[in-house]
Formats: sequence, C-alpha cells, structure tokens
Amino acid sequence: MRNTNTKGFTLVELVVVIAIIGVLATILVPSLMGYVRKSRMRTANSNAKTAYDVVAGINADCEMLGHPIIWNGIAVANIDCTQSHSYAALDSTASNYAAVITYEVSSALQTNGNEAGMVTVGSANINNTNTFFCHWKKTGVDDMYGQYPQAIKNVDTCTTNPFGSWINV
Repeated sequence: MRNTNTKGFTLVELVVVIAIIGVLATILVPSLMGYVRKSRMRTANSNAKTAYDVVAGINADCEMLGHPIIWNGIAVANIDCTQSHSYAALDSTASNYAAVITYEVSSALQTNGNEAGMVTVGSANINNTNTFFCHWKKTGVDDMYGQYPQAIKNVDTCTTNPFGSWINV
C-alpha cells in the first residue's frame, strides 16, 4: 500500500515553477534594462547641466569684468573631469577662458569620483542666439551622453548622435 503522507514536490511541479519563472524573467529583464538606460540618460543630462551651470557662472563673471565671451565657434572639447587640472583664474582680458572652464568644470564634477566623466563645451545657434551648450559622457567610449540646455529625453537619441555636436531634440 502507498504512503499518502509523503512530503515534497514532484518533478512536474518543479518544472512548471521553473517555466513560470523563466517566462516572467523574459518579460521583466528587457523592461528593467529600459529603466536602467533611462536612469543613465537622466544622470548624463544632470551632469551636463552641472557643467552648463559652471560655464554660465564663468560667462557671467566675464561679462561683469567687461569682456563677455563671444560664443561663435568656440569649443572646449573633452575635459576629463576624473583628472586634476591646474588652477586658472580669469584675468583682465579673459583670454584664458578655456583654462578656466576646464579647471572649474572638472572641479565641480570631481565630487562624483570615478564617475566624473568627460565634458565638451561647444557653441551653437540656439533659438537664433549664439550661445554655448554642454555634453557629458561617462567615458570616452561610452554609448550614452547627456546635453544641456534642451536635455535629451529620448534614450535612442542620446546614443545615436556624435559626441560634441549640438543635437536638436
């Protein structure tokens, strides 16, 4: 006679549970990866805004000193914010704006440590005004970057355009 008081799961029950977990994983993993990409995009846009705010402060200081920066074809490319840069202060002619931007932007983002990233400051005609923009990228070979002003809102857009040029979003 069979003992009906045995405890445990049958092999069929275990296979069904594993199959259910597999189906749930195939549904959830792509969804979670989308959230991770959106988070990376928001971080990139936030760091680009931090760099933009620093450059805007330098721009205001230059205007206050009587020699505003003319943002026409100016670019300070690939500032590696994970590295220390030599101190530079605005002089009376503002001829050293690139050194000041490099030092101040890298100092502002170095609080992120190894995640400080790389910044490019460029000029563009935005809303019929020559002004500047900032791009931020975690590393030189990263596939995602952020922009400010007009932060990138589409995850696909922030991976398909070249780093260092203005993107209309």
